[in-house]
Amino acid sequence: MFRTLQLLLGLAFSCSFCLPAEAADGAKPVRISYGKWTITYKANGKTLDYTYAGKLVLANVSAKVKTAGGELNSYEYPVASLSKEAITDVFGKGTKFTIHYSNAEGKPGMSQSFCFYPNREYFLTEVVLTSEENISSNYMAPVITSTRTAFLGADSANRVLRVPFDNDAFVHYLSSPLTVEDISFEVTTLFNGRNRNGLVIGSVTHDTWKTGLKYKTAEQQYLTGLECFGGVTHELTRDSSSKADRPPLGHGAISGKLLRSPKILIGFFADWRRGMEAYGEANALIAPPRKWASGTPFGWNSWGAMADKVNYTGSVEVAQFIKDSLQAGSFENNNTAYIGLDSYWDNFSDEQLKQFVAQCRANGQYAGIYWCPFSDWGGNGDKEVEGTNGKYTYKDIYIYANGKPRKVESLAVDPTHPGTKQRMDYYIEKFRSWGFTYVKLDFINNGTLEADKFYNPAVTTGVQAYNEGMDYLSKKFGEDFFLALSIAPVFPAQYGTSRRISCDTWGAMTEGDVGTTGYMLNSLAFGWWLDRVYPFNDADHILLYQPKEAADYQAGANRARVTSAVITGIYMLGDNFSRTGSFPGEQEARNKAKAVTTNKDINAIAILGRSFYPVEGYTAAEPGKAETLYMMQTDQYTYVAAFNFNKTQTKEGRLSLERLGLKYNNSMSVKELWTGASVNVSGKELSLIIPPQDVRVYRISKK
Repeated sequence: MFRTLQLLLGLAFSCSFCLPAEAADGAKPVRISYGKWTITYKANGKTLDYTYAGKLVLANVSAKVKTAGGELNSYEYPVASLSKEAITDVFGKGTKFTIHYSNAEGKPGMSQSFCFYPNREYFLTEVVLTSEENISSNYMAPVITSTRTAFLGADSANRVLRVPFDNDAFVHYLSSPLTVEDISFEVTTLFNGRNRNGLVIGSVTHDTWKTGLKYKTAEQQYLTGLECFGGVTHELTRDSSSKADRPPLGHGAISGKLLRSPKILIGFFADWRRGMEAYGEANALIAPPRKWASGTPFGWNSWGAMADKVNYTGSVEVAQFIKDSLQAGSFENNNTAYIGLDSYWDNFSDEQLKQFVAQCRANGQYAGIYWCPFSDWGGNGDKEVEGTNGKYTYKDIYIYANGKPRKVESLAVDPTHPGTKQRMDYYIEKFRSWGFTYVKLDFINNGTLEADKFYNPAVTTGVQAYNEGMDYLSKKFGEDFFLALSIAPVFPAQYGTSRRISCDTWGAMTEGDVGTTGYMLNSLAFGWWLDRVYPFNDADHILLYQPKEAADYQAGANRARVTSAVITGIYMLGDNFSRTGSFPGEQEARNKAKAVTTNKDINAIAILGRSFYPVEGYTAAEPGKAETLYMMQTDQYTYVAAFNFNKTQTKEGRLSLERLGLKYNNSMSVKELWTGASVNVSGKELSLIIPPQDVRVYRISKK
């Protein structure tokens, strides 16, 4: 019984063994070994150590579940046994090890599983409760440790990443030194910026739980605590707030005779950036991204400059300007562009909306519109819900916390309610009848809020409600509609063709200010991997001219704005290019757009529709600010985008080709795409010279 697991499991492929849960001090530990991973069950403390390639990564790990009957910890069960079985799932053929905890009188059975697959640097784990009677829980944690480890070594380049739950309220990603205590949502990584080694841990199932990852770090090297659990509510999930009209609520509970935690990926990677991409790809295996085969959208959205003044005459003129002056200069993909009406499209009559779509089609363009499917902005609970023929008012379809309507910015409606779905039918049928094929869906994080109850009694958590509502919505739109998610949770991701990677991005160039290019690039630097779970990341529409802030919209800053969109994914402009109508713009807006949006080499990057990733990841001036160096590889080229946010000083430096994963050769050629100039490569380094508030994009030929 006390022989090592490797010997025991050599006897049979699917069988069970008792672990030495009651062994005396000095009892041999039992080990699960697969590839470079070893999970050691220690008899003395009844906890687990996770080791990768001989390096201790997490120590004294346990599982915890909270139920109505009290808190359950894996180390409190007197008996533990181990089973092993072959599995085949979306990750391929693999091996599943399960530790079964039992013989705790009056308590449900608990198990921890570990799924390994050949040629993958990660494993998947979850905790499960089983009972002969119904039980409930709103907290299940497969991974908890408070034991200090230092798997990265002491280094000021060590970082831990906070990933926001959504992109509302100008929230930032944080790449913090290992001196902080914080919480990340769905995923985090602890990595060394210099050698790039890193641990990635995060949820790959998003059907029930909001997953939180609380971490404590110290002295630039230690992970001193980690709690990975389903059941988080927080100010950043929008379930808690200090505002009087936004009552807080805890996470909904799940019930039954079998309760399952979120499934957690744990991987150690030579390059944390590849690890985050592997995490994204794992999510996409479980919930494949929404299909899209028509290329990267180029286009325009009305919110940035027209906003509530959007009007029929002006919008038609914008579409014509883009057709004649920008598309003709390479601002297009597949000979088309998308022209989108944002909020206040109800300034148009129904007939004007049809005519707007017809004009776009005559230009070879697609028309877009805007909607908030889980919001009521009016606030009149007695108002009839559109499409319900008087059966429901808005107060019937609101969700409630402690009996009061839930609210983020707008009042939230229940994604599972038939009135909400009939409202979806009403608007989607209108959009189709008018001829729109692109819709920007905003403030859909409302659909993830926890509630006292949902209309569908089988739905008991905010994420379950969101899945039901978004599944209905996406199927109703069909695959021929482009669904651009705006203010939205990171996960679940399978319902959007794109997701905006940050909040609004117009404003001054200065890095770090709300609404700036630098703020958006913070989201790209640490959220680029989301292009694995969405067909496209979306940088939001960019502005190139503001009459009252002309000094912030010079040519260099505009090149940076354009580059920020191009290296993210979708490429949308937001200026008022109209010269007539009820709210005309200025000629200077057109001039600035023509100057920076018709560079064929730059636009060719946008057509690829792929996100650049950070060269470093640890060099931002502060945890919530942006990296300045980004890169992306194709079969033919390596691209490097280098930003300078300083208003007065030119940025000069040299970048090692080795740092870019390149080997120097004498025939290597480099072109800077904004100036068209050839750039010298000497001493196996690339020379960087970036003027104040500007950008340079280097295209390095691999052949």
